[in-house]
Amino acid sequence: MSKAGHKPLNADVQGAAHTSEGPSGRRLDGGRARRALLANLRHELRTPLNAIIGYSEMLLEDAEDQGHKNFTSDLHRIHSAGNQLLGLVNDILDPAKTDPGQADLALEVLAVKLRHELRTPLNAIIGYSEMLLEDAEDQDKEAFIPDLMKIHSAGERFLSLINDLINVSKIETGVIEPYLETSEACSMIEDVVCSISPLEEDNTTVTAERGSLLVVDDNEMNRDLLARHIERQGHTVTVAANGWQALELIKTHSFHLVILDIMMPEMNGYQVLQHLKENENWRDIPVIMISALDEMDSVVRCIEMGAEDYLPKPFNPVLLRARINSCLEKKRLRDLEAEQKLSLIELNKTLEVRNRFIRATFGRYLSDEIVNSILETPEGLKLGGERRKVTIMMTDLRGFTALSERLNPEQVVQMLNSYFEVMVDVVLQYNGTIDEIIGDALLVIFGAPQEMSDRAQVAIACAIEMQNEMSKVNVKNRAQGLPELEMGIGLNETEVIVGNIGSSKRSKYAVVGSGVNMTSRIESYSVGGQILISESVHQETGDMLRIDAQRDVLPKGAEMPLRIYAVAGIAGSYNLSLERDAPDLVTLARQIPLIYTILGGKHIGKERFKGLVARLSKKSAEIELDEPLEPLTNLKMNLGDVPEELSAKDFYGKVIERSGKNGHSQIVRFTSVPPEIGFYFQAFLQHAEKPAVI
Repeated sequence: MSKAGHKPLNADVQGAAHTSEGPSGRRLDGGRARRALLANLRHELRTPLNAIIGYSEMLLEDAEDQGHKNFTSDLHRIHSAGNQLLGLVNDILDPAKTDPGQADLALEVLAVKLRHELRTPLNAIIGYSEMLLEDAEDQDKEAFIPDLMKIHSAGERFLSLINDLINVSKIETGVIEPYLETSEACSMIEDVVCSISPLEEDNTTVTAERGSLLVVDDNEMNRDLLARHIERQGHTVTVAANGWQALELIKTHSFHLVILDIMMPEMNGYQVLQHLKENENWRDIPVIMISALDEMDSVVRCIEMGAEDYLPKPFNPVLLRARINSCLEKKRLRDLEAEQKLSLIELNKTLEVRNRFIRATFGRYLSDEIVNSILETPEGLKLGGERRKVTIMMTDLRGFTALSERLNPEQVVQMLNSYFEVMVDVVLQYNGTIDEIIGDALLVIFGAPQEMSDRAQVAIACAIEMQNEMSKVNVKNRAQGLPELEMGIGLNETEVIVGNIGSSKRSKYAVVGSGVNMTSRIESYSVGGQILISESVHQETGDMLRIDAQRDVLPKGAEMPLRIYAVAGIAGSYNLSLERDAPDLVTLARQIPLIYTILGGKHIGKERFKGLVARLSKKSAEIELDEPLEPLTNLKMNLGDVPEELSAKDFYGKVIERSGKNGHSQIVRFTSVPPEIGFYFQAFLQHAEKPAVI
């Protein structure tokens, strides 16, 4: 950049040698030489205009903020005259309006036109700045004086340039290149112009943000003006007077953006930009090139070399702000991308740990397919729910509460673990979701979180296999000296809400809805080894099922009777049936008296009735009752006519059906029998008359 006190434009023309080579040894044709000269004229004239316009804008802001209205009118005149001068320079020295084939004539015309048209606005700038300086001194407005002096100095510089133009216009044909060779400013222009390859067009884009900026410009006024504008935007600014100083600062400081002038001695802006882009540590620092050299080839060259943007002088403050924000926003996004790439490795490690935890935790209750679905769909772990049609399974061990009271805690846990070990494997084999393990009960969902179109059939097949696998559980129990277990199962097809329920710190996948309670009610009607299903499940499966029996019941809380079905098997691809011992009843040689009470839900009735056991098997009995009872009625029973220690032992059963021989005779399925009662019944069976198959 040219400085104040720079040689006049014609200083080195007079004795220049007539050579066709520039300082770098490159030969210039007439068109490119003249192009370089015109570029220098535009550059030299715009530099002081940049200062005039910029400093007058800042002084206007300060005067208005501080309420100095007597200064604003003259500052507006200076600012207006500066913009008028800029428009005239851009118009008169527009390369598109000059004929390269008539260089000498065009230069002479340009000189006359510039001298004539630029005098008036220039005189206004110099005159008003002088008056404002006097007013500032008289009114003790010392803060305004430095910038007013810069405006006045820039006006004087512009005037000296106009005076020199008349001599430049007299350069004879063939003397342009020697002038370029001997003038320092023109030498820089020529060096820059010759390094540009002609290009067709430029396409650039923009975006927004804030930080630490480095301003590189060899002109002190330009540095100061840029720095002050940028600081007013809230950024931190460091300045460098040349390319070498800029590179040294970049070595020791961290900058978010570099604003770099092209026209500088020793090392021009292109060379500084090249150093930055070749250095692995610096190449990501965004660079805005700024220069009075406004040729399109220069703009495109900068962009091709890696500059983020290009801004012509004198710059528009609003445009400067937009370009800076755009570059800083791009850098922020690039830095964010780099951080994300670095954190991705750590995230993958964390996810691997998380996935192992999920597999270890959910893998106990879900099949591998469902666990994989959760891992592949992160939103599946978010809090929230959805309505879903599902088939719900509820299982329960018959008489386990009474059983657990007779065993020590270690035996109870051992027996439960053996039972769940087998049952959970079967559930996972059929892709059921184990929602709850509540004591000795299992709550299983089919159709969530993964959709399952044949969920009802799958649930029934699973239930049948679970009942058949109870034989394995009891083989192990007998080997360990533990009592045998019996399980009842209820199934219900219903619409519920499923999802992760809880807080952000602790949640679980759960099912909510009245259908869950209804499933529990259906299961409560079952006896050991039995599978009961609702009407909705039966409708979903149709003719695939083998049904043992069906009954209408009125569960607690229900307004209408509910039809339930006892399932014996399922056809189709499953082809499964319940494996069970025939409940053979044998007629006893002597009937066994007993006392019974009717249980309503979990509540024991107060009224006691008498009955007689006429026929007996290991799991059932035909009992003559005082009056007929509805099927599925629960009974609490005690032996009669026996010692007190035996009559105090409670045993339980459920009415299965009425006997055809006597309306008062009921078939009762035992649900919980203490060992002492079991031994007593066994003694009677050894003296029984004959079995009767029901």
